[in-house]
Amino acid sequence: MDDTDCLMGQVCDNNLCLENDLPPPEGIAIDVQTAVPPFRIELRGNDAALQRILDRLPNRYHVDRAQVRDRLRIEVLEKQIDDLAEGTGPEVPVAASIELQQPSRFARSPFVVTDLSFPPPTPDGSVDEDPVLFKSWPRYDAADIGADQPLYAKLTYQDDVADDQPFQWGRGIVARQLMRKKTDEPADDGFELRTVRECHRRVLGNIRFPDGPLASEPPLDSPATVAVNMRHAGRADDGDPETPVCDPNPVGETPATCSVETVVNPPYSGCATSGQCPEPYKCYADPVDDVKRCGCKRDSECPQGQVCRVDLQQCALDLTDRPAIKQVTAEAVDDAAVSAWIYTYCDEDPTADRTMEFVVSTAADARLGLPRLNYRVVLTFLVGDLMGSTPLGRICLPTWQRAREVQVPLKGRPARLFKNAAGQEWTCCDTSCLAEAATKPPPAAPETCEVKPPITVVGTFSIPDPASWAAAACMPLSGADEQGNVRVTYGPADCNVESSEPCSVNLSPGPVGGNGQPYVLRIEPPVGSLFRSTLLPVTITSDSSVLPTADQDLQPRVLLRGTVEHKDCSGSACVPAEVLVERVIRGEDPTTLLGPYFYNTTTIYNAATKGYEFVIPVNPGVYLVTALPTVTPQNSATGPAPIIVVDLREDNPDLVQEDGLRVLDLEDPLVLTDFGAVYTVELADFVSNSRVIPLDLTGGEGLLDPDGEPLDLNAPGTCLPGEGCQIRRIRPVSSPLRVPQNQIVRFVARAADAAAE
Repeated sequence: MDDTDCLMGQVCDNNLCLENDLPPPEGIAIDVQTAVPPFRIELRGNDAALQRILDRLPNRYHVDRAQVRDRLRIEVLEKQIDDLAEGTGPEVPVAASIELQQPSRFARSPFVVTDLSFPPPTPDGSVDEDPVLFKSWPRYDAADIGADQPLYAKLTYQDDVADDQPFQWGRGIVARQLMRKKTDEPADDGFELRTVRECHRRVLGNIRFPDGPLASEPPLDSPATVAVNMRHAGRADDGDPETPVCDPNPVGETPATCSVETVVNPPYSGCATSGQCPEPYKCYADPVDDVKRCGCKRDSECPQGQVCRVDLQQCALDLTDRPAIKQVTAEAVDDAAVSAWIYTYCDEDPTADRTMEFVVSTAADARLGLPRLNYRVVLTFLVGDLMGSTPLGRICLPTWQRAREVQVPLKGRPARLFKNAAGQEWTCCDTSCLAEAATKPPPAAPETCEVKPPITVVGTFSIPDPASWAAAACMPLSGADEQGNVRVTYGPADCNVESSEPCSVNLSPGPVGGNGQPYVLRIEPPVGSLFRSTLLPVTITSDSSVLPTADQDLQPRVLLRGTVEHKDCSGSACVPAEVLVERVIRGEDPTTLLGPYFYNTTTIYNAATKGYEFVIPVNPGVYLVTALPTVTPQNSATGPAPIIVVDLREDNPDLVQEDGLRVLDLEDPLVLTDFGAVYTVELADFVSNSRVIPLDLTGGEGLLDPDGEPLDLNAPGTCLPGEGCQIRRIRPVSSPLRVPQNQIVRFVARAADAAAE
């Protein structure tokens, strides 16, 4: 009710005890996400938008939603050319759905908003003659770290065809990058996303089975189909800075698709030296005018997501791996037609021929059991074929026997995971049996563990009869090695944990008359399971119904055990903690690297030691480990434990054998911060369904892996491939932080003396 009810150094505000100090701003990093309407802002303490409130209680950081939100004003316009030679014609709004995507400032998953419509729907269903789509979007000050993350738009057009048009125009998918203006105050950012109708071109190919027709018996309930996708191939950078990827006239290669129309370029200002150019641009002589301008000659001299258009010395959107068509399906029969529309990015010169390179992906009906194949194709779009179709080529698939359901029985031996003060032992298949270990006796030990983990299927494919595939003029496989082998995927297994049946998977025995088809099952038991992830090679033959795994026990994971302490309490008076364990990626082969990558568990009170212990099975590897306190009013000044690096590789001599398990007991406890840095942040005008994820971007500084190499927890690729480390979060996963009615949130970070070890 008043300050006397709070701990020393706290004040009472709206019946909450809040810290009245103001820790340093570099300790703040929060990811605020709102589901409806979708909005996300990632804030650092040093951002211009965070103000320090010191003249009224409580002392706090303050951010106003209105100051971190711009409004995008989007129009989608299409030029419809009447006279191709003259390039004249009207420009009209065109209907499309829009997906917006922006990378994270903190190397987390990107912010993606889907299903935006242009023209936007009107309240009364009327037609707006001048439609504009408005969408709020996070805004950062130009000086903020990572404020220039690129904003992408993916346009998927509605194929609206007027009755009086002699030719039915379809439309492919278009990618654009939106370069936002640097304004001092929140404002509208206007974008007119322009395309040219005549740049949408039709491609026509077909499905072929060079090895013979598929089996027609037994008949299927519905015809089998093949889903076809296409994406821009781009070109791999050869590492030579003098030969950029985005070269429209390469020697002996396909021109790269990187029209300057794929990006609204910033002003390329005049310069005398590169020091006068904003990063990452350099100062070069203009290829047209007799002046020097900021620009590029190398891809590294362009912002993230762009590549250098060398003939113009300007940066353009890199289209590599971006979708080129809407997914189409064709019947899985010989010579079935595949028709799609592609945007050729011919905006600069619709009268010129265009040569482009694509990757074509296929996924056949799961009942056929065929591999998912990728092909590489170079297409030339001739102006003379404007009203016709460009030959796509032949999508060839192997002729295999029908897929059949094969059971995958998986089991393992239970092991002792925990022993309490009374000598009782918990022998289990996973750590869920420890949930009530502090208050209840152990359950009966199972004789065996029936394991039902997520299973995916991969394999290697090569053309069975190169002569017949060459005679059929099949498109070449993409990514084939020198022997012609490519890595392929299949559909996942069905593992119903509620069923008494084992996992099952639909797999084909391969070609008729063959010796069976080899596969590799990626078995990845979830967090808490005693059993390690593994790659299981199998061969499916015509009489396979159950994989011969019944006599093979899954190998156990490495058991990591330790304790969590707090200096200000002892015994059961302490609060439990959540322990986070995350895999560090150190040069492992991505094709054999198996998840999970991130583990978490809750501590268990042990009356014998009068302390909190944890046990968690993990796949062998190098890990980051920390502990977070359970959030209660009584531990409001308790912060996370330091982050440590633990070597759990099988060749680590510190691992000991215990009842058939490799075990590592941490010698030192994870010590929760005695006096954490308590941050109070006011999120003014944020809606109550907003979720706040506090992050620690500095607590991992100085960390080294077991080989003495530095670890950057904020860099993509250190942990889960493509993202920064999840262990940076400083609130338990089980305790999400929501914006309350008074719009003040608080969290406890590691104090300055609780740096990473």
